[in-house]
Amino acid sequence: MILFKKESYMKLSSLIDKDFILTGNNFNSVLDCVDAFIDLFEKKKILTVSSNIVKQKVRDREKLGGTVLPNGLALPHGRCEAVDDLIIGVWVPKKPLSTEDGEVKILFFLITSISGSALYLPVLSAIAKHCLDDETMPKILNGSRDEIHDIFDTITIKTEVTVEDIMTANPITCTKHTTLGQLSDIFYKNGLSYLPVVDENRKQIGEVTIKDVLSRGVPDYIKRIGNIKFLKTLEPFEALLRDEDKILVKDIMRASKRNISKDASIIEAVVMMTDKGYRHLPVIDNKEVIGIISETDVLKKVIRG
Repeated sequence: MILFKKESYMKLSSLIDKDFILTGNNFNSVLDCVDAFIDLFEKKKILTVSSNIVKQKVRDREKLGGTVLPNGLALPHGRCEAVDDLIIGVWVPKKPLSTEDGEVKILFFLITSISGSALYLPVLSAIAKHCLDDETMPKILNGSRDEIHDIFDTITIKTEVTVEDIMTANPITCTKHTTLGQLSDIFYKNGLSYLPVVDENRKQIGEVTIKDVLSRGVPDYIKRIGNIKFLKTLEPFEALLRDEDKILVKDIMRASKRNISKDASIIEAVVMMTDKGYRHLPVIDNKEVIGIISETDVLKKVIRG
């Protein structure tokens, strides 16, 4: 049995100096804002290497993309030997900054050490969870430096990193009554290959993958034939397409033995993935599917986060 340590918390305000909250400043781009923060950090003598080195590190990370989110939050960041732990700057423009990746309403700039800070992912999780909700965001957008810092004093972050911090929340699911046609559309339109099957209370009752759909299109007799190179037509799949609105997920789904608690460590999730060959793990809270963690989540948010 795996035991988890009792969680401890700290205030987001304790990690953000008031001097590093900028409101109303005019910047023409995300990188202009980043450069201003780096110069400010250097002026405050909290960098241990040249500001030019830090700027290049951030630019290298920005080339990978994905730091301007659709909800108006920008999270430019970089890992650098210039810092020992984590430095955060916040910019709230007078009006949203227009970029190729969308509008920026609030920008959090983070620099962490080469090895990464233990607080990095919890901070990102707290920002995403609290700073963009319908109640908090307007207060930040209209607040002064002191008022914004006071808002951060109401936001707590966990000092331990768990699956909940990097999972995709509120994932797409299906039910046992979903048809194969509907399932195929979900996979196609959302670029997915795996779905948890849930009941009316979002309790996990099974799972289904693209392989299950494809397998339905290949009759058993074909699988038993030693050499199938002679099959040059798509006749087996024609039957599947003809009946895709009659066949239900319950006819092809399998019982799911995979899931993980939201409080589990990321390492535990990675061990399950590598040992069992899982690419996705449903995240469970009180038997309810509240998220999905995938190999890609670990790559994007931990290894290249």
